[in-house]
Amino acid sequence: MTMPIREFVFSDSEVASVAIEGDILRVRFAAAHVTEPDAATFAASLRGYLEGVELRLGSPGLALRPGAWIGRLVDGRVHVAGTWRAGLPLPVALEGPLPIELRFANQSALDFTATSLSLAAPPGAAFGESLAC
Repeated sequence: MTMPIREFVFSDSEVASVAIEGDILRVRFAAAHVTEPDAATFAASLRGYLEGVELRLGSPGLALRPGAWIGRLVDGRVHVAGTWRAGLPLPVALEGPLPIELRFANQSALDFTATSLSLAAPPGAAFGESLAC
């Protein structure tokens, strides 16, 4: 059986940390908001969370000053192939330019243009279905 196709959704994902490592901005999610097909019915998508998902954004000469980039995202999007997207396939790797905008519940924001983007979950990451109504 193949792995279900998952989609990462920026809004309501919980950022654990943001680190600048040379030309890479690494965003680690404590709880990444994810949807995946309902394997039982194939009629709908299940909403839930994955721990440890990492978003890596490349940008030569990255000159961002760290902000209060932690906690829940209220909104986020990335411009890919002429379209703003609020979600991305998981996993994915893209080359830029890729404008990205992240809005945090604590009123902080992160906006810049990446030259590369990769999004991946750790091996064996368990999907936890959301029980929110």
